[in-house]
Amino acid sequence: MQTTTIDTHTNSVEFDFVKGHIAATMTLIHGLIDQGLIDRERLDLFFASFIGDLPHSRETLGLRLILDQWRQGLRDGEAEEEMRGKLFEVIRGGRTN
Repeated sequence: MQTTTIDTHTNSVEFDFVKGHIAATMTLIHGLIDQGLIDRERLDLFFASFIGDLPHSRETLGLRLILDQWRQGLRDGEAEEEMRGKLFEVIRGGRTN
């Protein structure tokens, strides 16, 4: 099936919406980590499932890579300040370099 311009625009808007929600969720999670109220292993399992549900496309590749790195930080006990830097990469849709 051929994708029209309006479909492409809608998909882009939907993707931006998803990125915004992921960034908001990550911000909330960072607050919970700061307070010591979160189980990093269970959170990692949740995000593994979430990433698995993302479309495997060129558009989501950067986002999936950043989320995987963020999950690795959760598993390794990385400092919250280091993990927070990945939040802005998510908003941009992944790394650009």
